[in-house]
Amino acid sequence: MLAWSPLLIQKIEIHALGFVLRKLQLNRHRDTEVSTHRHPFNQLILYLSGEGVQIVRGRRIDARAGDLFLIPPGVDHGFALAGASRPLCLVLEYESRRPGSRVIHRQFPRQILNELNALLARVPTKGRPALSDYPTILSVIALLLEPSRSDTAAMPAAASPLVVRVRESLRSDKPLADIARESGYVRDALSRRLKREHGLGLRALRDQERLQLAQVALREAGGVGEAATRAGFDDPNYFTRWFRKQTGLTPTAWRRQ
Repeated sequence: MLAWSPLLIQKIEIHALGFVLRKLQLNRHRDTEVSTHRHPFNQLILYLSGEGVQIVRGRRIDARAGDLFLIPPGVDHGFALAGASRPLCLVLEYESRRPGSRVIHRQFPRQILNELNALLARVPTKGRPALSDYPTILSVIALLLEPSRSDTAAMPAAASPLVVRVRESLRSDKPLADIARESGYVRDALSRRLKREHGLGLRALRDQERLQLAQVALREAGGVGEAATRAGFDDPNYFTRWFRKQTGLTPTAWRRQ
């Protein structure tokens, strides 16, 4: 049995300027680990929701929504379980004229994830794509493989113990001031340190955690009220306004899309 459930598979051959796209696939991981393996082609893995541990060349890297890995041919990689929410991953298999040997790991901002979700909703899940589908597929490829220069750094160090500890605390209903105090900081000082180390302050990290929980709940056919509760909101109406501010869509519209 596969370690994942394929939700979308498109075997495509797009040739352009030394680039060949072979497959575009959307996978929901099951409760099974993926043993270390390698491919003769480039593989791109983008975590759209959920969490897990991406293993690359023996290194274990915590991964969640927004984490993207570019894995060159011949590089050992695998997947290990972590947390209760199994990840949904977008996978591209492709060949390029100059594949290189450097593994790249970067974090996509929320706006890019929202844009990708909107594009993927327009890609047919079965059958060969029609000619009219190719502009959408090419837009997906462009978003994934044409990052700004600032995003193309080699694999960074793993998140610091402070960031990991704070993210775990943010999954509870504790006030931000209490989370900061338990970490040995006042709230503003902790937020400044998190922004230096991780790029996001305390409130932005909490929004990221809550959005991920809400999107998982909405994907798994829970109602808006359930998604609000799982994301830490008591008022579904306030949750709807907050969700729209984060994604540009209401929870109902996002779920339908």
